[in-house]
Amino acid sequence: MKIDPAYLRFRIQQIEQEKARLSQAGAGGRGLGSKEFERVKVEEEALLQELRARDREVRAHEEAHLLAAGPYARSGPRFETVRGPDGREYAVAGEVEIDTSPVPGDPEKTLEKARVVKRAALAPTHPSAQDLKVAAQADRLAQEALFELMKQRLASETQSNSFRPSHREVAHSYQAFATQSFEGLDL
Repeated sequence: MKIDPAYLRFRIQQIEQEKARLSQAGAGGRGLGSKEFERVKVEEEALLQELRARDREVRAHEEAHLLAAGPYARSGPRFETVRGPDGREYAVAGEVEIDTSPVPGDPEKTLEKARVVKRAALAPTHPSAQDLKVAAQADRLAQEALFELMKQRLASETQSNSFRPSHREVAHSYQAFATQSFEGLDL
């Protein structure tokens, strides 16, 4: 579950303001003020638990991308953090930059790269909307690579057989090639 960092900052600020107000009022230990102070402490602990859980989730999510991306990771994990009421920094969002460009002049390597990039984008347990966009980019990259491979094979067949295929033959050839090429790719 994605939690908006601005919302977390707002909740942290609310707790800090409430603690400051209670501290100024001297509500640290007596009467009605102590109940209010305890309520704020409970809220603070609940928020800290939420921040710890989010930090673990974000770090695991980005690590999954990094491990699956292999040589196509352009960066290590980068995190957006918030300072909790305990003064520690907690990761609440993150990213790993992944290279989604084609391999120049090599559609077969581009096809393999697209497979790795898609696997990296979908590696976390709960892919984000951005992860799904990268996976779709990888699908388009694979389609373009398949088209280039099909054109190369048709060109070599036409040169060796000295014939010009009809549009129907080209479409049938592309369909057969795409079906064969996608088998086992887990795209």
